[in-house]
Amino acid sequence: MNGWSRLGLMAAAAALVFPQFLAPTIKSVLDPKLKKIASQKPDAFIEGLHQRAYDRYGKLKSTLSATSLLDFGNRANAELVSPKFWIKRPPVTWYLQGNFGALTTDRKKLRLHRSVIAKRLEAGKSPWRLQSETLNWNQGIDLITSNTRTMMMHGSTTSVGGTLVINLYNNEYSLGEQVKTQWRSTPSLLSR
Repeated sequence: MNGWSRLGLMAAAAALVFPQFLAPTIKSVLDPKLKKIASQKPDAFIEGLHQRAYDRYGKLKSTLSATSLLDFGNRANAELVSPKFWIKRPPVTWYLQGNFGALTTDRKKLRLHRSVIAKRLEAGKSPWRLQSETLNWNQGIDLITSNTRTMMMHGSTTSVGGTLVINLYNNEYSLGEQVKTQWRSTPSLLSR
């Protein structure tokens, strides 16, 4: 092999190896939604959340499910998308849901907003159904409040008030001042 052949062979080998060193680094493409989440620098991001809380005796106290949870630890409130809560206070079960929610850094207060629905279920009794734009639940003292127009349906009665206070501990509620109530007569009462 003469010098020109060797030089040609080395040039061909270099042509095969050298482009690998010059090739641009490949960057991963991050979904725009995840990029926005990552830019907020959360401590955790959870999709498909389902969490249960128990009391000190091992009885189920509450259940939380949400499409997603963006957790900022003790730096800021945790953000929830499509949160749903089931609260057990025997003999009553409460069901709360909204389009969005926020848990305080100590996780003791929940704020639901946009298309909020709350239901109170108790065996053998007519359910309560509440609708509002916001709902606040203080888990430390078991108090649910709202400062927005709230509609409450119980059996054939519908009441509307400007505020709401529900004490889950003793099942007392108030719709504030200027409450309007409408009820429908049942057919059995009309025929008498």
